[in-house]
Parts: sequence; C-alpha cells; structure tokens
Amino acid sequence: MSQEIVQFDQWIWLPSDLLNEIGKHLQSPKDYVRFGATCKSWNMSLPKTPNHIRGPLLVLPFNHETYDIKEEKDFYLRLLKMQNKILFHGSCFGWLISIGIDGVVQIFNPFTNISYDLPPLSTIPTVVDYHPELKDEEYTIMRFEFDGSTSTTLESRSSIQKTLLKKIVISSSPSEDLMALAIYGEYNRLAWCKFGDIKWTDFSTPEMFKIVLEDAIFYEGKVYGLNCNAKLYEFDVTTSIGCISQVPMPDDPYIEVNIKSLVRNVEGDLLMVSRFLNHHEVPGIDDPEVCFNTVKFEVYKLDKIAKKWRRIFSLGDYVLVVGLNSSICMMPFSDGKGNWVRNCIYFSDDNVYSQCNEIVGGHDVGIFNLENGEVHKLFPNLELLYPPPIWLFSQNFIS
Repeated sequence: MSQEIVQFDQWIWLPSDLLNEIGKHLQSPKDYVRFGATCKSWNMSLPKTPNHIRGPLLVLPFNHETYDIKEEKDFYLRLLKMQNKILFHGSCFGWLISIGIDGVVQIFNPFTNISYDLPPLSTIPTVVDYHPELKDEEYTIMRFEFDGSTSTTLESRSSIQKTLLKKIVISSSPSEDLMALAIYGEYNRLAWCKFGDIKWTDFSTPEMFKIVLEDAIFYEGKVYGLNCNAKLYEFDVTTSIGCISQVPMPDDPYIEVNIKSLVRNVEGDLLMVSRFLNHHEVPGIDDPEVCFNTVKFEVYKLDKIAKKWRRIFSLGDYVLVVGLNSSICMMPFSDGKGNWVRNCIYFSDDNVYSQCNEIVGGHDVGIFNLENGEVHKLFPNLELLYPPPIWLFSQNFIS
C-alpha cells in the first residue's frame, strides 16, 4: 500500500510541459476535465480551456475565399472537389451524408476519404420508377393530393437530388448496428434503413401522407419525430409503425410557424428547439417567404410525467447544434482565446426547398447566445450559399 502511495506521489510531480503534452492527446472535453481534476498540482498546471479542444467545423462545399470570411481559418473545412457534384443533407460522429447527382447516398468521412453506401434515391418509397437513360425525366414520383388521391410526375435527377431528401440522421458511426432515418418527399415523410440494406422502408401512421416532419432523432431505443405543428411522433423500428404522442404543443402563438428541432440533452431529456425567422424582401425575388434570417431561439424540455413541454432559459455549460446535421447536444469547447463556448446554439440553413432554385438560401448560418439573446451571423451580407454549408462534429463532443 505504501509503495502505491509513493508511486502516485511521483506522478503528482510530473513536469508541466509533460502534463500539457499528455493533455493534448485528450480530445474529449469531459476526459480533459477529469484529467485535470486528478490532483491539485495537475489542475494548476494545465490550461483551463485548451485550444486543441475545438467545436464543430463548418463544411463549405465551395470556395469560401470568395465570401470574405473573417473567422479563424480552422473554423472551416473546405471540400472544393465536391462542388456541384454532391449535396450534404446530414452529418454526425465525424461523418457526412452525401447525395450525388446520380442518386447515390453515402456516409463519407472527409478526413479519411472512407465511404459507405446507403440505399439510393431510387429506393425511396415514393419513387415509382427510375430510368437513368431518360434525360431530365429519370424519376417517376408519386404525389399525394389533399383529397387522398395520388398522381405521378416525371422529375429530373437534378431536381430529385436537391429536393427529395430533406435530411438524413444516423444512429452511430458506420457499423452493423447503424440505422439511418430519411425525412423525404413533399410531406416530409419518414423512412429508415439498416446498415447494408438495399432500400428504404417507410414508417406508417394514420396521417402519414400529410405528416410534414421537421426533425427526427433516435431516443431511448425508439425514433421520435416532430412535425410543423409541434406534434411529437413516436416510431417503432420493429413494426415500422408510428403514432402521435399525447403531448400538447407549448403555449406559444408562433410555435406552428417556427422551424423546430429535436435534441437529446446530456441528462437524457428530450428538448424541442424553436427557431424564429425574420422574413424580408430581396430585389428580384417575388416571394418574401423564401428570404429570411434567424433572429432567436426558444428551448423547451419535455416533462415526461406531466406530458408537457416546459420552456428552459439556459443550456448551462452545453451547446446545441441544429440544421441539416443530426441535432445534438455538445460538451463545451475552446474558442481559441482561452474561453469555453457554452450556453449557445449553432445553426445552419436547413430550408432545402428555398435553396433548390439557387437564387436565395443556404446563407442563414450562425451562433445564437442564450445568455444575451444575440445572433452572430457568419455570412451577414449574403442571400445565397449553394451548395449549403453544414456543421460537422466529432463523437467526442456528443453527449
């Protein structure tokens, strides 16, 4: 016992430069804090906010130098070779989910160039037929009418690449246990697949053709989705059936028109993030509804016992990231200036349909501070960024 104490005493007096070198290999904020808390001398020697533990990267599939970016250069990741070839409509665990002009859907790691295929666009449930040899009429798509009837239309591969899939969410890094969710179609329906599947499988509900989901996540062994009216849906992947949860919408007159996201926080609670937009006119654009900027967010936590959304006014030490990426809650990280980034929401422009004409959209990207209510816009002087940027983050930062 005394020998163990002597050995530990020797570790306490490690030189500060050696401690710092060890600390640089700890990429998780949680691991770094625990490392510094081992003893008082280590805590005093280590930087409180190490610069090597940074937050999400903003992936730019275009030449960002054209846009006069003034942020630190390591805040961004450029993928110039992807320009005009693929779109990113999902990211998580250090992986991007890409949609190619040829309809190929892939999970792609931009650091290793490793990729895995998900089922292609031609297997989405509303795709009736696919003939790649028919120029500009490659896809036959089923459309749902308000009276319950259906019709079909011919669509080009370019149009389908831009609009058929709104967002793809994955449950983990690529493995045999991976599952993926796809929000797709004119009514934002929900489909799923397992790693290695050759097609997407539809979830069904009594009102599925008018569900209009805004976000979906994996939560407590099930899948949850939130629609434009703030209705919460619960889906079971073993039966592919979903139902509306008996949770009334919050007492907020704007909740139905706001963009909404679902996030699981560190404590395991389900959060609803409500995004307020300011619509404005842009010269040459007839419809002001497609021209907008984010002005604030409100956050609600689900009270499971009372089955009620309760508004919260602080995220504490944590950060939310919403947009085309999987909506997540992150550990705090360094801003590169000796401060921890906390109590804020990183967001990207997830309005796929406003972007598809390549006239306006993709520009609504920034950071909202819950403490002071301020929005820091990353592209304040732009109305179009296409293909749209997307946030990318490591598994080390996910709760």
